[in-house]
Amino acid sequence: MPATPIPTVRQLITSVSKLARYIGITNNGIYRWIKVNRIPGEHVIKVARFYDIDLGELMPLTGSDLSANPNIILKTRDTLPTLLKVQRGEFSLIEAAATLSTSEISLKLIMTHWGDKLQHLYNVLIVLEQGKISLDQAAMSLGVTKYTLHGIRRKYGFAPGPVKRTRPEKTLPARKAKAKAAALSVIAGTRSAVEAAADIQASTRTIFRTIEGLTDHKLSDLSHWPTVFRQALVVEIDKNLENFADKWLKKAEELRLFIRKTAKYPETPTNWKTQPIKRLLVAVLIGELSLEEVANARGADPFILESIFNSDIRSMNITFTELKEMSVAHQSAMAELLLWMLDRKRKVT
Repeated sequence: MPATPIPTVRQLITSVSKLARYIGITNNGIYRWIKVNRIPGEHVIKVARFYDIDLGELMPLTGSDLSANPNIILKTRDTLPTLLKVQRGEFSLIEAAATLSTSEISLKLIMTHWGDKLQHLYNVLIVLEQGKISLDQAAMSLGVTKYTLHGIRRKYGFAPGPVKRTRPEKTLPARKAKAKAAALSVIAGTRSAVEAAADIQASTRTIFRTIEGLTDHKLSDLSHWPTVFRQALVVEIDKNLENFADKWLKKAEELRLFIRKTAKYPETPTNWKTQPIKRLLVAVLIGELSLEEVANARGADPFILESIFNSDIRSMNITFTELKEMSVAHQSAMAELLLWMLDRKRKVT
């Protein structure tokens, strides 16, 4: 039975400098082997001697060290039957290499590794493919792990192909859509992650992973956000819009405003003529009055009043015209921000 392969080059090499001196290469060369998990063929025999191990144990790690993403060089399905003919004396190694269009050294390494177990390897791969034995039985018979056996099957042309999906493909988009909707409800603060997961019959981990894929904000941070700002953020995520909610909150923090988690709207005044511009804008945003009604109450032209509104919120990097086209959540969030500003002004005065 072939020797048990070494899992990785890193586990094999205990001293980079000593091995480098023995082989006659630089330390960086050895580190490159570790990085790509491959030992070049021209050095594999010396490495086996240095560590006093069977050459067969290093065969899975043999390959080029030039690529950071090494790939197994796949053999054709005729490789093993052809090498069996070489063992029986029906073919020379040179003829086998010419028939398989590969190098003699690669074929010699295979024969050295498997030795008189080559026929057994071929037989096991055939009956495994026919379904006469299980993967566990095949791995036990060859003295390898199931992971190694997968690689052997692939290398010699006996890979079973892609595994069929156990869940119908058409359900995947629907499940993703449900997970996204559930995650958005958590971001909005209308449900907890546990409640959202139970609602779609998923794990809380699925909810958290979905949230991480939707926003960089942590739930622990969002828990301090006012509800309407969280709702505005959800609209931005769902429709892939610019992140105004975050910018407006940061503006409030810069101005050192008192940020309330829940809205506290003032009473509707009986006389709008004496109200400040910000209060008039709040009235339009939360639907107390229309722009035309506010203009009539002030005896102003609606177009001029809209220009005044634009000037008042210019520091928020948005115009009143743009704000009117945004979601109700965004208009409410801006209204809250303006009320926070009015509160600070009243306290200062």
